[in-house]
Amino acid sequence: MADTEFHVRQSTEVAAHPDRVWDALVDDTAAWWGAPYLLLDGPSAVLLPLRAGDAVVEQLGDASALWGTVTICVPGRVFAWRGQMGMGAGWDGEVRFDVEPARAGTRVSVRHDSVRLWGGGDVAAMRRSYDFGWADLLARLRLLVETGARHGSAGLNAAPEFAFEASIDPS
Repeated sequence: MADTEFHVRQSTEVAAHPDRVWDALVDDTAAWWGAPYLLLDGPSAVLLPLRAGDAVVEQLGDASALWGTVTICVPGRVFAWRGQMGMGAGWDGEVRFDVEPARAGTRVSVRHDSVRLWGGGDVAAMRRSYDFGWADLLARLRLLVETGARHGSAGLNAAPEFAFEASIDPS
């Protein structure tokens, strides 16, 4: 792995039909995505539009922040976007969610690949931060679908307890 890039792989199984998980993933983001993984100061919502080329934005009233641009959307199965991912102007990357049937109901996987284009900073620390963050957000999504618990900005806006397992960098 180059010292300017990182790769994160996280997944969880959700005891629900893939359609229910997909709907929560893309239509109810404020119920599972929240602090500290937001750019705006307040209970904003990250909007995941379902068309390639559309902007993934965080919205809080009239304020907005760009997270990236949708690169692929296969409804019910795949959602990906490319951009700064909240890391700043010196970074570029892609986040991809895959939703697929599994023994327990549905497996949701997230892949995050990023590269620092310029500037300084600790790439390994950034990877650790996003590795934990994606695991946390997947735990929030799972709890929303399975129990209705809202740990995102439109709810508790706090991390639930979950068992974190660091992913292995595939590079």
